[in-house]
Amino acid sequence: MRVTDRPWVIQVTYPCEVEARPGGVRAEALYIYRRDTSVKSEPLRYGFDIASP
Repeated sequence: MRVTDRPWVIQVTYPCEVEARPGGVRAEALYIYRRDTSVKSEPLRYGFDIASP
């Protein structure tokens, strides 16, 4: 993944398949990655935030 600038947090959504979609309902998985503060030079590293919903 290529990210512009140096964001502290990256949010990634992924569409989930729903068996019965009444009224156009949809579901998405949400993944949060936070920048590793110990890395000071390129390339930056991000780690999965296990506390994200």
